Amino acid sequence: MTPKCRLLAAIRGEETDRIPFSPFLAYYFDFLSPEVRARGELRYLQEMGADPLLRGGVCAYRTRMNRCTFSQKTEGKKRQEIISTPAGDLCSEYTYVENANTWFLTRHPVVGKEQIPAAIAYYEDLLVEENIREANEVVQALGEEGLQLAILGTHMKSAYQYLLENLVGTENLIYLTMDEPELVEELLAVMTAKNLETVRITAESDAAACISWEDSSTTNLSPALYRRYISPEISAWCRLLKEAGKPYVQHACGHVRDLLVPMAEQGVAAVESISPAPTGNVTIEKAFSLLPDDVALIGGIEPTQILNDSPEALEAYAEELIRLRRKHGFVLANSDSCPPGVAYEKFTRLAELVKNL
Repeated sequence: MTPKCRLLAAIRGEETDRIPFSPFLAYYFDFLSPEVRARGELRYLQEMGADPLLRGGVCAYRTRMNRCTFSQKTEGKKRQEIISTPAGDLCSEYTYVENANTWFLTRHPVVGKEQIPAAIAYYEDLLVEENIREANEVVQALGEEGLQLAILGTHMKSAYQYLLENLVGTENLIYLTMDEPELVEELLAVMTAKNLETVRITAESDAAACISWEDSSTTNLSPALYRRYISPEISAWCRLLKEAGKPYVQHACGHVRDLLVPMAEQGVAAVESISPAPTGNVTIEKAFSLLPDDVALIGGIEPTQILNDSPEALEAYAEELIRLRRKHGFVLANSDSCPPGVAYEKFTRLAELVKNL
């Protein structure tokens, strides 16, 4: 099988010639030498012997504001971003953390119900435009050498998850959901409609499979809220994508044990970044027992584990994971991200392991 065929078959829950290995290099790759980064992530994955699964590396649409405007101001390690709408401003603040090479959101733009009209105005103004030709060129350039997972959503997440993480924040959103349900529903209706446009466009592209950065976790919402606000939207995505023959992969990097059954009910093909503690809260063995056989899993190796385990211990653990499913519905990977400093030997030994089992 080619890397693309192997990865697609695994995601669809079909039998493969061997288990694919495709490490998730988020954060790790940014800290490699300029020379290595200049050659690109694809080549890096190929050189270590992995099956390149490029998560979110292609987008079949563009978004842009029509009447609303965007501005930002940076002072040292603080950055302020302002979206000006006919109904008011949405102001966010970010703080840069050098060790992580990341800007973290430290003030959400929607503090209470007073800012919801501005959020609605922003989404009503947002234009979703097709970018299919450019996306197809990226997919065709990769060919059979790997699998591009096309990103979905105007902001790469379901509407409610984006409210939780980026627009409102967990605590304020829970209060607003209970105290101002009609306002929240009005905002969600506009957001979900825009997200669905991105799915319809992507369904017409050459992308063979799709993903969103859902970051699903019961650390910031209950299974009941998930079923009420997120499941219906992603179910609609899965129906559209299934008609187009494109499996949907849900990135779920947190505590997902109690969300696996709702995810399966949505029609997802695979859950990506499954992880045991401390990052997650479910082992691969338990996850397989909770999910139907036609839902694949991608992950299994916790980020601190790939950093701290010896190559021998990591190899032994990976072999146990592979024996759970043999050649069916599993992609071996480190979950969620990869800490800088992981020894390159660990990647090459895992790549060699999957080829010999």
